[in-house]
Amino acid sequence: MAYEDPNAPSQPQTPATAAPIAAPAATPEKKSGSWDWLWPSIVAVIIVKLFGLVGGLVTLGCYYWLKPKLGTWGAVAASGVIGAVAAIGLLAMIRS
Repeated sequence: MAYEDPNAPSQPQTPATAAPIAAPAATPEKKSGSWDWLWPSIVAVIIVKLFGLVGGLVTLGCYYWLKPKLGTWGAVAASGVIGAVAAIGLLAMIRS
């Protein structure tokens, strides 16, 4: 007696009746420029001057983590906010 999978479909699909798998759309990716590091570095330097080294490091790390998801300007803005909040949060934890 052969084993029958209870979750298997009742009729096996043949390749002719199976739905074709769509190939992913070829989207042209914007090539990173040689000056892409400039804006996050400026924001990180400002945060280092205002809040400290940890905020600047968090800013740079978040920028390179978020850039593929949000694009350059979204990543610069979000990483600046995250870096400032991380630095203020660390300062609050140290002072309390």
